[in-house]
Amino acid sequence: MNRGDARRREHVLAAALPVFATFGYRKTSMDAVAQAADISRPGLYFFFAGKEELFRETMRQALDQAMGDVRAALDAEENIQTRLVSALDAYLGRYVGTHINEGVDALLQQGTAGLSAMYDDYRSAFLGALAEAVAASGPLTDAVTPHEIAEVLHAAATGWKHRVTDRAEFVDGLTTAVRVAMRP
Repeated sequence: MNRGDARRREHVLAAALPVFATFGYRKTSMDAVAQAADISRPGLYFFFAGKEELFRETMRQALDQAMGDVRAALDAEENIQTRLVSALDAYLGRYVGTHINEGVDALLQQGTAGLSAMYDDYRSAFLGALAEAVAASGPLTDAVTPHEIAEVLHAAATGWKHRVTDRAEFVDGLTTAVRVAMRP
C-alpha cells in the first residue's frame, strides 16, 4: 500500500469510530462510514472486505493510539503520580465529555464481532504497563503489589469515567485516586 493509500485508510478508520460509537455495530452501515470518511462505498471496500474487518481495524487503531499515549505518559520525565494520571487519562479518558464516550465503551465491552479477546489483551497490556511503572517508582509496602495498585487505579478511573461530565473533572478524580493509591 502506498503512502497516500495508507493515509486515506487511517482517515477512514478515524472517521469510522464516531459512526460506530453513535449507532453501534449492528446499526452502522458501510454507507454511513463512507459518507463520514468522504469516500465512495467502493472506495471503502478497497480498504476493507466488510463491516466486521472495518470495525476490528477501527477499534484496533483506537486502542493502539491509546496505548501509544500511555507509553509516552509513563516514559515522561515527571513524577510517578503525574505519569500515572496521564497514563490513566490517555487510556480511559480520551472520550470523556464527548458525545461518543458511552458508545466507545459499549463497543469495547460488548464483545461485538469477537472484539472482547482483543480488548482483554489491550487491558492486560495497559495494567502491565501501569504495574511496571509503579514497581519502578520505588519500594512499596509488603501489603500491596504493583499489579494490585494498577487494578485499583483502573477500577477507580472506570468508575469516574461514567460519573463525570468533562475531562477536567475526570483528571481531578484520577489525581485523587493516584495520590491515595501511591501514599507511602
